[in-house]
Amino acid sequence: MNKILPVIAILLLLSAASCQKSELKEMVNTDNFISVKQSTIASVNGPTMAAVNQEVKFTVSWPYEGNCQTFKSFKANTLSDTTQIKLFTATNVAEDCSGKEVQRSSVFKFKSDKAGIFYLKFLGPDSTHAIIDTLTVK
Repeated sequence: MNKILPVIAILLLLSAASCQKSELKEMVNTDNFISVKQSTIASVNGPTMAAVNQEVKFTVSWPYEGNCQTFKSFKANTLSDTTQIKLFTATNVAEDCSGKEVQRSSVFKFKSDKAGIFYLKFLGPDSTHAIIDTLTVK
């Protein structure tokens, strides 16, 4: 019994470490000098009403620094009537990206196949700063 306990402890530590690495790869990717990170969302503009199966578009803006930062993707997780959205951008760290800080935007598309009230929660990198839009689908 005493010999099995250290083996179990080591397996648990290795398991925890592998989970932590996979989460990190999702946030930062420096392959080919491209850095991918979750960006802060400055504003969201979109409709408050939609029809069932109607695709609606939300313009999501974020501040960026330099001319090398580009939109990478949105990641959305839906639980019941709430969708959490994260915005990811990519920067080529091998280039000189000095420049004036301005704001960029991209379009997030949402469509529901049922009626109801939906909450779109646009999250910042720390997941505490959020912009919440409410969409009524009839």
